[in-house]
Order: sequence, then structure tokens, then C-alpha cells
Amino acid sequence: MNTQLTVIQPNAVTNARYDYTQMQKDFMYHYIEAMNKHMTKEKVLQTDIFGGIAIELDLKDICKANNHTKMLNAIKDLQKRPISYHYNKNNEIYDVSAVLVAAVIHKRNTGKITIKTTEESLPYIMWLGEGFTAFNKAVALSLPSLYAKRLYEICCRWKDKGFCRMPIKEFRQMMNIEDKYKQICEMRENVLDVAQKMMDEQADVKFTYELRRENGSRSFNWLELRIDSRYEDDKKTAEHYQKVYTFLYAHYRDSRAFDIVELLSHKFELKKAAERFGRLQKDINTGKVKPHGILAYISTVLYNEFEIPDALTGRGKAKANKQKAAEIIMKAVEERKRKEAEKKAIEDAKKPDPKQIIMNLFGADEKKRTNEKSGVKSMNDLLRK
Repeated sequence: MNTQLTVIQPNAVTNARYDYTQMQKDFMYHYIEAMNKHMTKEKVLQTDIFGGIAIELDLKDICKANNHTKMLNAIKDLQKRPISYHYNKNNEIYDVSAVLVAAVIHKRNTGKITIKTTEESLPYIMWLGEGFTAFNKAVALSLPSLYAKRLYEICCRWKDKGFCRMPIKEFRQMMNIEDKYKQICEMRENVLDVAQKMMDEQADVKFTYELRRENGSRSFNWLELRIDSRYEDDKKTAEHYQKVYTFLYAHYRDSRAFDIVELLSHKFELKKAAERFGRLQKDINTGKVKPHGILAYISTVLYNEFEIPDALTGRGKAKANKQKAAEIIMKAVEERKRKEAEKKAIEDAKKPDPKQIIMNLFGADEKKRTNEKSGVKSMNDLLRK
């Protein structure tokens, strides 16, 4: 197995709620890998007579020798487990419920199987429009806990920021433990602590976590993951992200800190913000900025120097407008995508066009043949004489 093989998984799958077993999750890694190769034309998948995609797999490649029957049964069981997603068409939202596996064909006395997919499941598996998560397939397969596998995916998605934050209710839905480990200590012990230990020992990313009580809640209602990647590029960005978030949360003490740092990230201003708030922290420590005016001062800095609107900072309001905040962040995301697309277009324009190079070469050969026929000699020919 190639230990460096990277699987590209749509964020729709990373974030989804589904009730899969550990063995079914392992199958999914091989399934998505096959789809990756199909999308990049590295290996075009077969189609049946109706045009449906068929994936051929060898059980010995996806599980241990003594687990062939269990894996085959786990794949067959996926025919009964629906997946759900939605899409937008002409400003109308459509909800889709489908199964991933339409048919499983097993050639007797061999480990060869053919998986036929459903047409409705393909957008869920192949659509990268909402971003994707890249992770090491070998690491994901090696983790012996389903919760560790899912937390590994989450950490890989957010490793460039070094941080992830979500409501505990949402985390329970993603882990499919809404009716399990109802006590917070049980969730910590059986999900978070187990996954943390396994990833520390086996993965290329690891995490620490903190549970928080926010918005007047008496019980823990938010989960924060601090993610540490062994890759230097990820660490550099994550360092700025965490510095800014830590500073802002220390003063706002609610979700505004995350919304603001997300917007700064999409505006490519994390480094600048980390430096600015580092200086501000020194002013706070030395008493240049008085304690009773710190929050207003921070909001003013965000507004004047980083163009962070009041809807995010809550300046002049008891609580930020969440809908307006979401609109602001989405607008920043679209602007970032536009800038990245423009940058790529400029870079592509600078690259030589292979078609034009070939035409020029053939044109040069044709001109040379024409000159030879007409008796016109090159400058080098004349100089040699």
C-alpha cells in the first residue's frame, strides 16, 4: 500500500451524519479513492448497459484475509443505509435521499466484487463545489476506532487553520451519538479521549480539545479542537489563526471571535491581525489601554483597520445579527474564490500554449522547406561560405 496516497473527500461527506460501521467506513475510503481516479481520468470506471458506474474491487485489497465475508456483508448492508443531501437549482432547494450502493456482484470462489452505484448518490460523492478534505488513506485505514477516523477527517479539513469549533449538539450528530454517551464525561471518555490517544500514536495530525459553556448555558454546549499538523505550511497559517482567535475570544467570550477570525482568514489578513493584536496585547499589559474600554477599542480597530463590520463585532448592540454575519462571511468567501480564479487565469495566461508551440514548430519547418525550394539561404549558410 502506498503510505503517501492522498484521498480527496468532498466536505459534504466529511461533515455528513451517517450511521456506518468501522468496516463500512474503511470501504468508503476505497470507494472514494476509485472516484478520485475516475474524476482525474487516471482510471476510467466501467459502466453497465444502462450507463451506471460500476466499481471493481478485490476484497484482499480492502480488508484482511479472514474478514472477506464480513466486509462483503458490510458492503451489502450499505444498500439499506440511505444518504441525504440537498442541492439548489434555479433558486429552488431539492432534498435527496438515496442509497450509495445499488448492487453488489460477487464472483463465487474469488475475492472479486463489482459495486454498482446509484445515479443520485454521485453528486454527494463527487461534488467538490463546497470544498474538500485531503487526508492520508493509509492513516485513515489504520485507525481502529470509527470515532478516530471521523475526527481524523475533521482535523485534516481544518489543519491549515489549526482550529475547529462546533456546537456539541452538531458534533453528536456527526458522530451519530445523539442517543449514546449522554453524560459529557462519557462522551469525553469514549469518543474524544479515545480518538485523541489513537491519533497521537498513529496519525499525521493530532488534536487537543476544550469544552465551553457559552450564551448563559449551564452545561457544556461548544467544542473546540486545537489541531497540530506535522507539515510546516499548515503550522504557519495555524499559528496566526490561533493567536488571533485566542486574543479575540479572551475578550468577546462567544461565537463572535470565531466569525471574525474566519472573515480575517478569507480576507488573507490573519498575519497582519496577529501582529496588530500582539501589539495591542502589550498595550493592554502596560496599561496604555484601560480595562473598561478594551472591548470597544478592539471593535474600533477591527472596523477601522480591517473593515470588519459592526454586525460581526456587535459594536453598539447587545448581540450581533447572526444572519447578517453569515452573509458577510459568505460574501468574503465568494470574493476569495474570485481572486483565486483571477490569479490562476493570470498564471495560466503566462504559460506557453502547447498547441501554439506545436503550430510554430510546424510553421518553422514549413518555412524552411519553402526557402529551400526557392533557393533562399539562411544567414548561417551565408556566413559558412
